[in-house]
Amino acid sequence: MLLSTSAHVAPPFAGAVILATGAILLGCAATIDLSCRQHLGASPFTIYRYVRHSGSTTSLPKLARTYFRPFVPPRFLAAVIAAFLAMAALAHLAIGSANLSLALAVPACLLALLVWALLERAGGRRPLLPEETAFLLVPPEMGTCELRAADRSGRFRLAAAGHRPETILIIINESAGQWLPASDAPGTRLAERIRELSGHPADWLEPSNVVTNSACTEVSVPSLLTGVGTHESAEALHRMPFVFDLAKARGYRTALLMASTLEWSNLDRFFSTAAIDDLYAAETEGHPLVNDIGIDDAYPVEKLEAIVAETRGPLFAVLFLNALHVPFQAESRFPIPASLQDRRSRALSITETAHRRVFDALKRAGRYDDALILSIADHGERPDHAESARAAISRLENYSDWVLRTLFLVKPPRHLPEAMAEALRGNGARLIANVDIAPTLADLLGVTLDDGLAYCGHSLFQPIPPDRVSVATSTNECRSWFGPAIALARGRERLTCDRFDFLRYESGAPPDPATDAPRRASLIAEALRTPIINQTIARIYRTHF
Repeated sequence: MLLSTSAHVAPPFAGAVILATGAILLGCAATIDLSCRQHLGASPFTIYRYVRHSGSTTSLPKLARTYFRPFVPPRFLAAVIAAFLAMAALAHLAIGSANLSLALAVPACLLALLVWALLERAGGRRPLLPEETAFLLVPPEMGTCELRAADRSGRFRLAAAGHRPETILIIINESAGQWLPASDAPGTRLAERIRELSGHPADWLEPSNVVTNSACTEVSVPSLLTGVGTHESAEALHRMPFVFDLAKARGYRTALLMASTLEWSNLDRFFSTAAIDDLYAAETEGHPLVNDIGIDDAYPVEKLEAIVAETRGPLFAVLFLNALHVPFQAESRFPIPASLQDRRSRALSITETAHRRVFDALKRAGRYDDALILSIADHGERPDHAESARAAISRLENYSDWVLRTLFLVKPPRHLPEAMAEALRGNGARLIANVDIAPTLADLLGVTLDDGLAYCGHSLFQPIPPDRVSVATSTNECRSWFGPAIALARGRERLTCDRFDFLRYESGAPPDPATDAPRRASLIAEALRTPIINQTIARIYRTHF
């Protein structure tokens, strides 16, 4: 179309300007589209329909600049524009102004669209096994709502005295998979480095089979800080007390310190009714966004250091670090070794420094020994390079073990009752999930839920059933997405479903048809008993297969 337009403009210079301008715009559009498909799995027009930004502090141009700098590399943009300019120039020289017209250009475009549409539909539907057809008996669409402020009062009571350590700290590391290496030593895992940075690595426990409850932060974090499963109803999510509420009822000073913004998917409204004394987020002091929708991790760490230093009574804090979110924080107030060049290694260095600073602050205040510290992740992330085809699938719809299995470290209080300590050690090889954090804290603080509420997770201070099933989903009543995905885990078994692999089963052991088939069927039956998971699987099949 650009060639046709430029060919019908009389002055040659004007035609050349039209052609060059069009090629540059096409190059920019193609670069943005390719980058969006690479990181999010779909075009910008598809993604935009599902993005909800709930605040007015961060303008759209500011967000655009924050995303374009790391996601759209200048050299790649220049190369794509150069390619479009070269193709346009060659086409113009080869075809000439007299031989191209709209009569030829329009049919060519329509033919290209028809071929694309036919290729998209060429695969046909995957046939269903008998046990899978039951998913299609339910309506594919679930009810939808948004995260909101809600009254959660009167939903729990203080029961047993419990064991109340002077300090409880939860560090949530964005996108920290269990497999992540240390910043400067590929043979050392990040979990091992964090333990070393504490100065007392033997004090820490690292369970071997931990899974996330969602590959999406705005689904995972509300679940993690309430104890409501991501597969449970929105009503339950807005009735369950926050972990901050439990701690406040026991006399703790409470703090939520976020390197990312809360003005996303209504998280600001959701947390507005929590019993949080000190709330700090990316928008609090107007610091520049440096990675995705997050500020430098150094700022919330420095805020936590100040809170630790000035607090004289019990302290309960949640610190959310954003450096490991794609495309990874590469610059910081924290020093980063010059030898680290790639963005992920630099982000890992920032994460390591943040942990060291926090541990040192607790030691200076005399809080470290009897503190309960958890360093965990909201979910994992794809590796930079891997031979598996699933490494190319966006994290938001990918429950491979890179994403499903997360960093999870526990330093128990020095004076934890022996029965609790023994149960914690005994759960080291059991299946643990992020949704277990809230019931663990409730158990520790001697809190019992009321008003018909119950945690779907388990306390780490009590034996976890060996056959427990954990559920992860990227969509539910509070979040929709063009490519939904789910995962069920039982021991080392995995049942995952997304638009690339329908109801994929992995036993975690060498294949054995005699046992794999019935165990797969039992996990499918579990999925059928969960309405949100049932509806999600039905939607995946109807939309993508």
